[in-house]
Amino acid sequence: MNIFLIRALVLTLEKFAMKKTLIAMAVLAASGAAFAQSTVTLYGVVDAGFINDGTDTKFKSGVNGTPRLGVKGTEDLGGGLKASFTVETGLNSGKETAASLGDRGAHISLSGSFGTVQIGSSILSPSFFARASSDASAANNYSIATYGGATRNDNSINYSNTIGALTIRAAMVQKADNGGAKGATDLSVVYAAGPLTLAASSADNGAANGKGTYMGASYNLGAAKVSLSSVDTDADGQTTNVGVSAPMGALTLQADYRMVKDTDVNTYVLSAQYALSKRSSLTAYTSKADNADAAVGFGIRHNF
Repeated sequence: MNIFLIRALVLTLEKFAMKKTLIAMAVLAASGAAFAQSTVTLYGVVDAGFINDGTDTKFKSGVNGTPRLGVKGTEDLGGGLKASFTVETGLNSGKETAASLGDRGAHISLSGSFGTVQIGSSILSPSFFARASSDASAANNYSIATYGGATRNDNSINYSNTIGALTIRAAMVQKADNGGAKGATDLSVVYAAGPLTLAASSADNGAANGKGTYMGASYNLGAAKVSLSSVDTDADGQTTNVGVSAPMGALTLQADYRMVKDTDVNTYVLSAQYALSKRSSLTAYTSKADNADAAVGFGIRHNF
């Protein structure tokens, strides 16, 4: 009789232990779904065409934008925190070339209510974001815009945060990672509210004649977007840009004129972009600097 009681007790304990195991597994699965959701995305640009510099017609890799291949991912850590990474590599649409993996940016980030902290090689700098937000030709490869600082910062720590209509970005490179003489800094502020965008940046790359500032504004009138900006750098002096961008359905026309202070070298660029779809477009442009031949270009771009 005692033997049957002992067997029954053992079976009951085994069932109880199994139930505890199943409950623990269910809790782990639920917590994993809630706090470890990850996404990884492959993206890129293929862009190619032809340009004529006034003398020769030749193939051009990246008429509108630079060809690239990138991988980026995000993991939800819970509690409003997210970890993310990006590795982006430049490509050549015309021929095989050796490329360093991540040569257009490789970094890891942590973001939350405090903003985003990014460590590594930044894909784009604070100075770039300020210029692109308030320039008619934006970041097109044929743009005649200049920047207050570098467009990318290697071995850097970056910070960004958006508070209402205001976005703040900052980047810093340690002295030891910047040639050993002096560190580099880059700071920008962009205010975007309705049709109005105001932007400013200040950068110091740590080298002699390495300081630069940018101030720009754009206003969307509906039928067209107009922009005015000024860049002042130790190396190149002061330049002023006036531009306009006019969307007409699938067609967007752009014009930009750059004036360089104390010189007679002014430059203009006229361009047209036609959207074949949300990801594919055609581009044609012409640009000319004083005392130089006009250049023309045509290309096709696909984003994925």
